[in-house]
Amino acid sequence: MPLQGTLDVGPALAAAPHVRQLSSEAWELPDVTFVQANWECEHPAALALTPPALHPSIPPFVAVLGMRVPDSPVGPFQLAQMRLVVRAGIRPRGLCLGAVCDSDAAAEALREGWGYPVTVGDVRVSTRHDRISCAASVDGREVMEIAVGDPEPIAGADLLAFDNLHLLRLGEAGEGAIVQVNPEYAIHSADRGRPILRLPDPMALGMAGGIRLTMAMTAFAFRADTTLPAVRFVMDPVELAVRSTRKLEPTG
Repeated sequence: MPLQGTLDVGPALAAAPHVRQLSSEAWELPDVTFVQANWECEHPAALALTPPALHPSIPPFVAVLGMRVPDSPVGPFQLAQMRLVVRAGIRPRGLCLGAVCDSDAAAEALREGWGYPVTVGDVRVSTRHDRISCAASVDGREVMEIAVGDPEPIAGADLLAFDNLHLLRLGEAGEGAIVQVNPEYAIHSADRGRPILRLPDPMALGMAGGIRLTMAMTAFAFRADTTLPAVRFVMDPVELAVRSTRKLEPTG
């Protein structure tokens, strides 16, 4: 039998974004820089942070993602995300535990339209010949650093970026739900290298002190034209995703 998440959904929903109306508009985001580090973590936290609708990966790991967006409908922004890799049915997804954005306007739009559990802070994505990195801080307190050390070019087909899942309160009544966000990518270039990941504040980014890193996996970076589409799938946070997932009809 696959493992099933044990998150106590009630308290988690109390702190989750309240999305009264999901965005019906897609964002076209040209020439975005992404950097991602995958790292195995201890099993107890993976179970405790995963809603019962989902299955933690075996072995459990995080896919921590940073992105620099030079142009969007609300202007440029940078975003860093702490994501726990889970399965919704048979497909791997990145459950976003917490995120930091350096733009008030972008943070508000991402939280209210797509349910990103995002707070405003400082995010810095930088590209050098020997290192592609993303660092994030909140109220002057560093919460994350990821990097691809000694990057070497690879084919874009070798990447596994993961679609997002967001736990939120949906509609005016604030019913508990998980939505799936499926970005699309037209990749220009990609690199892979030595994974670097630091999480100096274990209570930040929805980790609740539980994420304990064990073994490095992979790290990669890529540049792509990206589409952030309207949400197409929603599921119950407690009933298994394979039974509760439903497709939303386009609006507008």
